[in-house]
Amino acid sequence: MTSRQQRRRNKTKKSTTNTGKSKWLLWGGVVVVVIAVAAVAVVGLLPTSGGTADESALLSGGSLIGDPNAPVTLVEFGDFQ
Repeated sequence: MTSRQQRRRNKTKKSTTNTGKSKWLLWGGVVVVVIAVAAVAVVGLLPTSGGTADESALLSGGSLIGDPNAPVTLVEFGDFQ
């Protein structure tokens, strides 16, 4: 049978060990969050390309292929059940 003092010592040793693990987990979590925030900031701050020639032609109202005056037919299919 163990004495009360021995049980207290054992309990103190276990709690000290768990506290060390908790600190490492806490700091590891903080490091992961900081890295994620830094990655998002870097990606957000990177300059975007000016776009491709196709995108600039569409934005300026130009057409890429075909006659700009060609007739357009829209066909809508619906299921009204």
